[in-house]
Amino acid sequence: MGAGRSFGSHVNFDAAGGVEAGVERLPDGILRQPDIFGEAVTFVKNVDNDALNSVDLTSLQSANQSNRANTNSDGSSQIQPAPLTPGSVAQDLSSFDGMVLCVVSKGAATTHNGNDGDGPEARAFHASALAWGELLRCAWGWNGSGGDATGDTTYENGGEVVTTAPMLAVAAVAPVAAQGGAHYVRRIDRLLNATRDVESGPPSLWTIANRAVAFRDAVISGAQLDGKSDEPVHLLTPRERWHLHALHQLLQNNHRAAMGAYLRLLELFPGDLLGLSLALDVAYTLGDATSALRAATNVSAYWDERGGGALQPRSFANSLAGALVAVGLSSSSVSSRASTAERLAETAISRDVDGAGGVAVWALSHALAAEGRSSEMVSKLAGYDGTQNYEGCGFLHFHTRMKGYGGIALLDRRGAGADRSTVRLYDGGFGNVLEYSGNDVQGVEMGGEEVCLWEARVPRSIKRDMAGAVGSMFTGWLGGGGSGSANEASKVAPQSGDSEEVKQGSTEQQSTKPKRRTMEDVLCWLPPSPLLLAHATSLLLRLTLCDGVAASDHRWADLSAAWAATLKHDDDDGSVAGVKTPVEYMPMAVLASSLLVEPEKIHNNDVSRTLQCAMEGLHKMGRLLKLGQSKEATAEANASEVEEWREVVRLLSQARDSCQRWEMPAGLPSSTYALPDADVASSTPSSCAPIGWDFNLRQFIEHSLCYAATEVGDYESLCLARAICSEGTTLRSNCPELWWRYGAVLDMLGDEVAAENARAASVSLGSGEGGATF
Repeated sequence: MGAGRSFGSHVNFDAAGGVEAGVERLPDGILRQPDIFGEAVTFVKNVDNDALNSVDLTSLQSANQSNRANTNSDGSSQIQPAPLTPGSVAQDLSSFDGMVLCVVSKGAATTHNGNDGDGPEARAFHASALAWGELLRCAWGWNGSGGDATGDTTYENGGEVVTTAPMLAVAAVAPVAAQGGAHYVRRIDRLLNATRDVESGPPSLWTIANRAVAFRDAVISGAQLDGKSDEPVHLLTPRERWHLHALHQLLQNNHRAAMGAYLRLLELFPGDLLGLSLALDVAYTLGDATSALRAATNVSAYWDERGGGALQPRSFANSLAGALVAVGLSSSSVSSRASTAERLAETAISRDVDGAGGVAVWALSHALAAEGRSSEMVSKLAGYDGTQNYEGCGFLHFHTRMKGYGGIALLDRRGAGADRSTVRLYDGGFGNVLEYSGNDVQGVEMGGEEVCLWEARVPRSIKRDMAGAVGSMFTGWLGGGGSGSANEASKVAPQSGDSEEVKQGSTEQQSTKPKRRTMEDVLCWLPPSPLLLAHATSLLLRLTLCDGVAASDHRWADLSAAWAATLKHDDDDGSVAGVKTPVEYMPMAVLASSLLVEPEKIHNNDVSRTLQCAMEGLHKMGRLLKLGQSKEATAEANASEVEEWREVVRLLSQARDSCQRWEMPAGLPSSTYALPDADVASSTPSSCAPIGWDFNLRQFIEHSLCYAATEVGDYESLCLARAICSEGTTLRSNCPELWWRYGAVLDMLGDEVAAENARAASVSLGSGEGGATF
């Protein structure tokens, strides 16, 4: 046996990329190839269905049917699959590698350059859409376009064979399901259904995923391998099976079980960067900082051992791995972990800013926020130099989320013009997504995203447009024919997604009718996910509480319309509909939407008491602020508002921690902490499930609770606000906004000297200095 490379999938490859002789023998039609990180990817093409025994996990009846091939008189099959070679799957594997890089780097390390006709943000969208669309075509060919739900292909001689490449489906669908859930996958499918650039029909993420999941437990007879043993052997590697198991759970909106699958995957295969990235996405969706920390620390030593040196050169994967580990460490506000995360993130940026910059900035935002270093956050997230690190991360609106973090950093710094700069970031990020996707008030009135996105096309290339314009200008000066300029312009190679425009010819280019819609058009202009709306709601709430925007601002009405569109149920959502709402898998989305939507419409199942109290408190607060309502409605006063604000304080204070502070000595009643109703306490789970990572959760609970306490204005409520501010100034002593808010609370308590000292501390940290960030 020659020297080979050993990978986490327990399959050895020789120097040419083939499976080592004597290690694993596979029948014709089954091939394993290493991806860009060296993990095995299995391809199955035209394999007789008799040789496979797959277990259906998706309740698709046809996926578990016994399909028999015609046999000869001697019992042999009439179907002889052509042997797969590395060259025959090279293009598909290259597309898979490009998408894996896109997923792990959040779009920064994609192998495509998007068109720049609509600005850098749209260019990032387009670059990710090109990588995604390229893989989706390959995944549809391997996992979905073969005919029925099983993807089996029927030959003229009557035999039926199987073709599949499950890991292509994992890379194409798992990131969407991890962040957006099953309903968001369905929303994208409805938009893809209008595309006409694939001969076999519009692709479906849902079909591709369920087709791949059906092969999780597929086995092949041992006789197919060595001709001797009849003991069945699993078709896929253990790593692939864990990925498919997690994907199956994600399609059921069972993110908690998927998190367990990814943690188990990382225990067995610590070098799987795709698994680490998806694990952090699921942990972020669940708001589970503990799981994120465990995922990062379980693999950190593995990558630290491969961090480079004289005898073992560092690979490009180490920078991405370091950035991802930093994200997991920064999920908690414990200062020691935050400092370690900051060091790892800065190292990743210095080594590979183009590939790991976006993920590293994500880690830095949480690490710096844990210590209240808002000025440095502004530099990393809102300043020009800092935004270059994540500007190209357009996969699933990642750079828009980082813009939201930058807006929060500006408000925490309290610099001059901070509210104007934050509004600019909101409008350029979240507001832009709601507008182009038809998820604002005007778009909903026009028919929603399926109507508004009908004519949306990928950005044009300024380089190609300028080439044509310059050619036309010189033609006019020199009096030459038009063919020369056309030929020169055609020398600029079109990007994928624009090729259709070139094919349609000059006659159709002059018409006003948009070109045929492609997959890249859909994947470039995606609708907002629940995760994105949660970020938008937190930033707009912070702006409202600091008087940056009015409660009657149109942005609240647009956000309310977007949440209503997201929560809308569809009859074709399979078994998920009616069991869980479109946001029930994500506690932070449930919490954010409760500001604008009645809690009863947000979830169908019981939630933890902590989340229930937070939802009720925020919903009551949204009604008191009259978010998104007209100025006339906002101006109406209510004599009982103080008591309602007191109820908000009571609910949010119970949601803030799990300690039963309402248990008190006789004769010492409290208006802030009251004994919960017996029926409510018994009907909700007693476990305190996580809601969100510390930084995200603070934007809702801490700021809302302090605001409500000042609206009540009594001594006990103000003491609670003082305690919250004291906690903040102790743990995040570098935040000017915290000291300023602390001073305001102390003023209301009558402690003028301490209030003046707190304001002085805020000013010394930079409050009121500088100008708007443009």
